[in-house]
Amino acid sequence: MTVAATEPGLTQGDARTVSPYFSVTHDHTPGSTRELPSRVPRVAVVGAGFVGSTTAYALLLSGTASEIVLIDRNKRRAEGHAHDLRDAEVFSHSTRVVVGDFGDCCTSDVIILTAGLGQGSRKSRLEGLKETAAMIKGLVLDVARYNPRGILLIASNPVDVLTYAAWKWSGLPASRVIGSGTSLDTSRFRRRLAEKYGVSSDNVHAYIIGEHGDSQVPVISSARVAGMPLQGFCRELALPADEENSLDKIATETRAAGLEIITAKGATYFGIGAALARIVSAILRNEHAVLAVSSLVPESLGLGEVSLSLPSIINRDGVARVLSIPLDQAEKQALHQSADVVKQHIATLDLTVGGKG
Repeated sequence: MTVAATEPGLTQGDARTVSPYFSVTHDHTPGSTRELPSRVPRVAVVGAGFVGSTTAYALLLSGTASEIVLIDRNKRRAEGHAHDLRDAEVFSHSTRVVVGDFGDCCTSDVIILTAGLGQGSRKSRLEGLKETAAMIKGLVLDVARYNPRGILLIASNPVDVLTYAAWKWSGLPASRVIGSGTSLDTSRFRRRLAEKYGVSSDNVHAYIIGEHGDSQVPVISSARVAGMPLQGFCRELALPADEENSLDKIATETRAAGLEIITAKGATYFGIGAALARIVSAILRNEHAVLAVSSLVPESLGLGEVSLSLPSIINRDGVARVLSIPLDQAEKQALHQSADVVKQHIATLDLTVGGKG
């Protein structure tokens, strides 16, 4: 699929004829009534398995993207998903769903990498790293070959290790290489806290940070319900005082949630698909939303050169800023240990562009 170049003097009619990937907007220069071609939001999903197809479905339902491009080495499977998604269009949003190739990445605003090994046979997200890394490296190099203009969003596990590696392999600025990170873990954490305190999850502000895996860190010290610290909220509602034990249980359940789902049904895809759609929305709508995503950690945090999840401001350019949230001493120590775990696995990879992974 090729996209025609846009010329500065293109008229309204020309823009509509030359390419379906451009729409017409007005020139906002004071006094001007000229119409100019502008890009419509376009998302490429690389990998049309469980996670990729579910992400495409979540994007379709959200109406965030005007175009969704499915890219998979198994083109027949991608075409099947595209037809299936088109059948849902009349019940959701008028989103154009097509099957494409890596050349389409150069005109995509967000490129989501979802390919990876099957989840069912693994006991942890770090198993099978070498094989997954070789696969992802090939995909990243295929994408980078077309000089993508958008954001690279990594969903493949182990996501923190592969987010760092994808940054190295792609040559893109660190702010434009984002991992889904602990966005899903944070959602699970907030939901369980909301259930415990009997409130909507919208009124719970709490994060899981660090690795998307066994060393993840639940930040309890700065968690808030309705703007109040957890202990203060308990006092306000005269809730039982077994706070430490119940919070430890919630943290343990959150950490094990993914594996429990995989044990029950073989894979997780609804939650991560929704999480990816949320991140895409924050990017395309330039929301400046604060989300727990994985990206290169700022040097000022003293964690070394590593990609980890921390609350980050997400806008049209990717990661606008990584935030440093208050942590108690135990949480700081746990975050450093989590960073060490990820760095140990990064060290096993060949991060050169010419290597084989």
